[in-house]
Amino acid sequence: MNPAEALPSRPRRTPLRASARLGRRCLGVALATSPLIFGACQPGAPSPRVETPASPEQCAAGKGELLALLERLPTRALAAPTRVPLPESVLGRAPGSGPVLEIDGASASFDGQPVPGSTLEARVEALRSRTAALSSGDVFVAAAPDVDVRTLRAYLSALPAPVAIHLLVRARGEPEVTDERAANEGAAAPLAARLLAESNPEARAALARDGYGQFARCDAFARAVASVEGKPQDRRWPELRSALLDAVPRCDCRELDAESLKQLVVAEQRAGTMQLATLPASFLRDVRCGASMPLRSVQKLIRQIEAFDQEFSGSFGRDEVRFEEVVTNERLLNVFCDALPGETLASLQRARAHVYFRVPGGVGCEAWQFEPLSPGAPMGTWRRVSSTPLAFHYWQAAEEIRLFGPVPEGAPSKPTDAGPWRCDETHELVGVDPTSVTLERGRWFFSRAACEAAPSDAVLTGCFADRGGSTSPPPGEP
Repeated sequence: MNPAEALPSRPRRTPLRASARLGRRCLGVALATSPLIFGACQPGAPSPRVETPASPEQCAAGKGELLALLERLPTRALAAPTRVPLPESVLGRAPGSGPVLEIDGASASFDGQPVPGSTLEARVEALRSRTAALSSGDVFVAAAPDVDVRTLRAYLSALPAPVAIHLLVRARGEPEVTDERAANEGAAAPLAARLLAESNPEARAALARDGYGQFARCDAFARAVASVEGKPQDRRWPELRSALLDAVPRCDCRELDAESLKQLVVAEQRAGTMQLATLPASFLRDVRCGASMPLRSVQKLIRQIEAFDQEFSGSFGRDEVRFEEVVTNERLLNVFCDALPGETLASLQRARAHVYFRVPGGVGCEAWQFEPLSPGAPMGTWRRVSSTPLAFHYWQAAEEIRLFGPVPEGAPSKPTDAGPWRCDETHELVGVDPTSVTLERGRWFFSRAACEAAPSDAVLTGCFADRGGSTSPPPGEP
């Protein structure tokens, strides 16, 4: 079993029972096959003790269990950001294994390495290149509290679609881990607890080094620990695990306090995560989120998710509701990203985004880019992204958009010009979904892939579509 899979989810506190409250405070290190369940996370549980093996057989068994635990532990350390301060929340579930994307207002890093680029656009493209090979799994996003949704979505757009996105938060109100709290849990428990709570990588490495020195008296084990001194955070645990898998078989079982070392290696793999939790964040990729709340800060969004959780969980009939039953990507999308078609299209115009559509008799999909007359203006010019130039002006109202043109090539023209125009038509905006805006005649898609996968009834019709699909004028026109 993957140890991360044995971690209990944080239950919702509806109502606030003592056991539920304690469960939310403990992102405990629980292994189904190991006695590593901290007593503080189990009210009334007997305090485990580290005992000297009573026989050679128990000594050998303890060494074997330590080796088996190392083999079962994931090769990646759990998500633990180091560069940006995290927003706080009373919600969330324990983080898992995966790369961390750290974001603040002026920079980003991925998996511990800086993302190059002097502008947001450059960093997004660099991140797209770096993550192109990801085909599945999880990415944990550590966004500074003041990062806005527009910036966050820009980075999320660079991640491959199959990847699940989780927003890291710091658990608000977590109690400080002290020696008194861990004293009854075994000789290694205070060090393991500090490893889980310490956010500084250098301090964590020093704590781990001290612990391994106390509970292992084997030269091969000591050399394995020394081999990872000074290693970057993303490389320390994988290389330590590999070195210990090689070293433990060379040690006499009497040189190893196996029970204490098991606590330390699990804490090392999860180092710095005791006060961390995650919220679902894949829903933020939807273009409607960018239209609904572009300037909302991450911290404000989290506060609103907490308020939604408080209100919505009350509609359940059971005494206790689990966090993951309430705070889901689907529910968060419906609550926070409810932009209308016109609002969604206006946000694409402000972003000078590309929109794709099929035209009658055309092969594939055409890409067109919005160019607002001025920032935030509801009018502008829409240009075909092609070696063959073609442009129309547009005016958008709440539930419709007027398209008129084509714009004379090489001649100055604005959407405020009177015309006359060879094509002048108004399209009603009737719907929006994660991939497109639906017009009364056809659909405009947010990506080329969605456009090319669309059925034939998505073809745009009208004089704009006829003109947009051809560089020559219709019959009878010059």
